Amino acid sequence: LTMSDFAAALSALQKSAQRVAANNTATQTSRNQRNSYVRGKDDDDDDRNSNRDRYSVGSGKKRHRPYDNDDNDRRRGCNNNDMKHPKLSYPSDYHKLRISVGFFCVGAQKGGTTWLHEMLSKCPGLVLPKQKEIHFWDWHRRRGLGWYSDQFQSLSTIKSTTKNTRLGEITPCYMALEEDDICEIHQLFPSARIIFLARNIVDRAWSALLMELRNAVRGMEAGQFQATSSHDKVVDSRQLRKMDEEANPDRYNDDYFIERLEHSTHSTRNDYARGLRRWLKYFPKDQLLILRYEDIAERPKELLRRVLEHIGITHIESYLNELEQGELTQKYNVGSNQTIRPSLRKKMEQYLLKNTKDTNVLLQELGYNWSLGESSHQ
Repeated sequence: LTMSDFAAALSALQKSAQRVAANNTATQTSRNQRNSYVRGKDDDDDDRNSNRDRYSVGSGKKRHRPYDNDDNDRRRGCNNNDMKHPKLSYPSDYHKLRISVGFFCVGAQKGGTTWLHEMLSKCPGLVLPKQKEIHFWDWHRRRGLGWYSDQFQSLSTIKSTTKNTRLGEITPCYMALEEDDICEIHQLFPSARIIFLARNIVDRAWSALLMELRNAVRGMEAGQFQATSSHDKVVDSRQLRKMDEEANPDRYNDDYFIERLEHSTHSTRNDYARGLRRWLKYFPKDQLLILRYEDIAERPKELLRRVLEHIGITHIESYLNELEQGELTQKYNVGSNQTIRPSLRKKMEQYLLKNTKDTNVLLQELGYNWSLGESSHQ
């Protein structure tokens, strides 16, 4: 072996080693870019489509949180056996949290939560975000706990409130949160009270379907929800009439609506029992209050009294006496008055029967003396 042959062989080995190193670097860079894309994509989507229902249970999309190490910390903290060690699951932005939230209304969507938000916002001693449904735990978690604190009021104002002040929020989609999210809420606010307004599941589903259809003809993607579309501000009355005609449910057959019910957007919101049982894994049953939707119309003061007692407000009667009857009976987010045609209602009742029965089993287990109707005759 001559010196020139040896030098050539050594050079070839060095080039081979460089190629391997370069490939490894490229592979790691690709992985980092891919992970960075996944981590950052949620933020970009939030900015573009803040009202998107991207995180419904079973959607298959992975959420990312600002934890100190990796998701293993979160999984350890969310193990019921480790609840005595809450620091294991505290997020890295915990130090930015400047508030203590005392209650969450987690549903049901189209179940009177806007009315409840209006009533509670007027009550002295309660602080709610100006905007109902801030969607922090399902859409905006990456904005951080500092941003979440800012949604209520400034830190200086919070410090000026009395020790009896209760902070809370109403985001009905929280019923569909995954266990990791509920676990984090429990770790941060273990004494929080949970409120749920239960509406007849068929009626709730129909109201949601009509809202989805109305928004779809205004250009929103299927599965998105918004009470009023921004398109309404830029189209003339003739266009609006055309949109209303296209949103007429009589233009769509029964199968269309049944197929929409199969979408996770609707299936998770119609499954009261499964959603509430996830919350009950972390919050004891005495911290959960389930209310009849019908009581908003039939006994609004009594319903409010129960909510305020559950939250821990002391001056209940003075506040209720100040409310005018018109305030109590005011309707919010009133959708279409279209009733379900008999053939479709029968199919929806059959399709959603298991959801209703499962909810009634849960109500019985929790000691409630009322149940949801399983058909239009109940």
